[in-house]
Amino acid sequence: MTCYNEGPYIGAAVRSVLDQSRAAWIDAIVIADDGSDGETLAVLRDIETWDTRIRVLYGPGGVGLPGQRRKAIAETDAPVLAILDGDDLWTPDKLERQLPVLASDAAIGLVYADFCVFPDQNLGAARRAGVLDITGDTRLSRRYFLNDPPIIPSTTLLRRAAYDAAGGFDAAVRVFEDTDFYLRLARVTRFALVEAPLLHKRQRGSSITGGRADLMAHHAFVALKAAADEPALLPLVPRRLAERARKLGNQRFLLNDRAGAVRLLRLAVRLDPLNRRAWQSLLAATLFPALALRLLGSGGRARQAALGVS
Repeated sequence: MTCYNEGPYIGAAVRSVLDQSRAAWIDAIVIADDGSDGETLAVLRDIETWDTRIRVLYGPGGVGLPGQRRKAIAETDAPVLAILDGDDLWTPDKLERQLPVLASDAAIGLVYADFCVFPDQNLGAARRAGVLDITGDTRLSRRYFLNDPPIIPSTTLLRRAAYDAAGGFDAAVRVFEDTDFYLRLARVTRFALVEAPLLHKRQRGSSITGGRADLMAHHAFVALKAAADEPALLPLVPRRLAERARKLGNQRFLLNDRAGAVRLLRLAVRLDPLNRRAWQSLLAATLFPALALRLLGSGGRARQAALGVS
């Protein structure tokens, strides 16, 4: 687990681990803190008393999320790893559903799952995300590169051997470090999917990628890094970046940044002129903005998918 100034949330996250229907299968719960404020540190010191399996690694700060994950994973020699961010919540049956899938086939190194998204404190407003199943593709790294399911780290269960073979999280990649890792992981192992939602993912304005203006640069870095490791991906970089620009453009539109949305959507169609959904989004944002806003903000998954928010 990771934590940075998540005092109001980290206790519930840990409880969701301890409340697993198969909690007896858990050997250790390691929390890597990255120099949190005093309020959060007080909460963490209390959490340490809840269960003998809980260990908190108090850091000086500045390590970043991938570095925190590396530290926590290095602290245990468990053959199976699970990740949980400090403000997310597992469903009680997460381990019960995923462990048998991992155990059923030694070739599977990662099991991911669907998840629900909820706005900060309003768990009752959670809505299912609906992730893409890419597990049957024989060219897994290519499929992940183009389609990006997404795989949320807090939904995953992972063989340590596969984690080590892929090189673990890269502490130098501060944004989209999960995408960078799963692209490398897809080259060394197979993935499996549990279609049920096994995570409640909290949406907060202070989340690392919330509202950032430099995300396309980070997307480009991760895409080119992957292509440097796997040259066959290089011709696909424009297609991947076009999809990232399309989704970011739709998100900017929902944030009432029409100029930013149009700029990103124009970038998307320049990168991939055959991307039909990018053209649809661009035309909607420029010619029919009121209709586009109603569709994108409706909350309906099917409507959102039609215009490519997700």
